[in-house]
Amino acid sequence: MEILMPGKKRNNRKQQRKSGASAKTRHAAPAATVSTAGIWKTLLFMVFLGACGYGLVSTPNVVENVANHRVEQVNIEGEINFISEQKVLGAVNSYISESLLLVDMDEIKIELEAMPWIRSVDIRREWPDTIVLSVVEEKAIARWGDTRLLNQDGAIFSPENIIGLESLAILSGPTGSERQVMEQYQLFSQLLYQRGLKIAELNLSERSAWKLTLANGVGVNVGKSEVMKRMKRLVEFAEPALIEQMPDIESIDLRYMSGIAVKTKENKVSEVVSL
Repeated sequence: MEILMPGKKRNNRKQQRKSGASAKTRHAAPAATVSTAGIWKTLLFMVFLGACGYGLVSTPNVVENVANHRVEQVNIEGEINFISEQKVLGAVNSYISESLLLVDMDEIKIELEAMPWIRSVDIRREWPDTIVLSVVEEKAIARWGDTRLLNQDGAIFSPENIIGLESLAILSGPTGSERQVMEQYQLFSQLLYQRGLKIAELNLSERSAWKLTLANGVGVNVGKSEVMKRMKRLVEFAEPALIEQMPDIESIDLRYMSGIAVKTKENKVSEVVSL
């Protein structure tokens, strides 16, 4: 019987490795680690499932509670001068006591913007019971004919009356020329402002010729070509001494290459003044 001495077994293993025999190495199993990311994912998933379950139960109640909020008041923001608050409120009065959530905001907007003096309106809800109207009123720049008005874009609007706006200049022209006439009016007005002159009337004829009447009653025939150049000539001619004589002048004709014709009220004689 062979007696195994300590260390002899290790010598046999060395011999086996030398002779090419394979040996399996056993590694100690690593200690189990806890993933923080995994814990958070699990918790979030559980919260999500809980929220979904709660939502399925509570959503109908939440929607019902919100829908039960009724419109109790309407607030108006923005400066309005030519349309009364009562008229604005009257347009939305039928929506009072309707559900604030379900009220048709587009329908209110259409109804309000159909009013002549309202240029635009933005509408928003304010919980629990308020509709807020942000109103932008039209700005009348001139009259178009006797009863209609033009805004800064040359768009016509027709209020019920133009009381208080009688001093605005009267513009006229062929149908569809409103924007063109408004733009020309603004350019002419900027030039004449240098001499303290204002336009009372401006007309564009069917033949595209311009005529205007100053606030002092003097008529000015501008014609249809080089109109800005001709108006600049008038501004150069209208020195303070001439401004003082304006009450005696009936009309001024700018349709000359290098001068203007002045017709006085007294003798009705036209004189060409070279410049």
